[in-house]
Amino acid sequence: MDSILVVDDDDAVLDTLGYLLKKNAYHVFTAVNGNALFSELKSGAIDLVILDVMLGEENGFELAMQIRKASNVPIIFLTGKESETDKVVGLEVGADDFISKPYSSAELLARVKSVLRRTKAYSQSTANANNEIFSFLDWKCDLTGRKLVSPDKQEVKLTSGEFSLLEVFVKNPGRTLSRKHMLDLMQREDTFDRSIDIQVMRLRRKLTTTTDQDSIIQAVRGIGYIFAAKVARN
Repeated sequence: MDSILVVDDDDAVLDTLGYLLKKNAYHVFTAVNGNALFSELKSGAIDLVILDVMLGEENGFELAMQIRKASNVPIIFLTGKESETDKVVGLEVGADDFISKPYSSAELLARVKSVLRRTKAYSQSTANANNEIFSFLDWKCDLTGRKLVSPDKQEVKLTSGEFSLLEVFVKNPGRTLSRKHMLDLMQREDTFDRSIDIQVMRLRRKLTTTTDQDSIIQAVRGIGYIFAAKVARN
């Protein structure tokens, strides 16, 4: 049974979401603020966090940034408005999906299932991998261990989305990939056009070395991106 942590300062939302998720065979934890959120994350295995963007005086985006410093647990944001700005900021801090209020029970359950399915599929693919290690420009990408190691031997933390994107690139070096093809390979169902661009921007930042990171992942105008670095499979 998957465990979901719902974080919202509205008791009515917690009750409604809790009932819906429990009814659909999820184990549900709840938190009303940041302290309770991190307490729950430390106390047990959480498979997914549903996090409201606004928590009274606290900011969901800032809490997500704190989560990402220690965990790659998937995060779905709840937002009170259909705002592209909120989506851009959310993706930049490592969100996996967004749900805008008001939402239907069917939509929420579909998005929860989609995020959990992607996470499990990725974990299964890495578990089944046979020491898949790729190297490029003195970087090492270990698909089996789900690790990215920099040229100076430091492990670089990636979100599940960023690692899925890097996996697509290292398995398809030198190929021009459209945004839609990349989403398909990542098993994403995003309808937000800029989601891939934001993931690429985040991955580029983490690939910073003495080499210009933009030269590793190059934009192909009107199409998508190409991973221009030479990749070797060890």
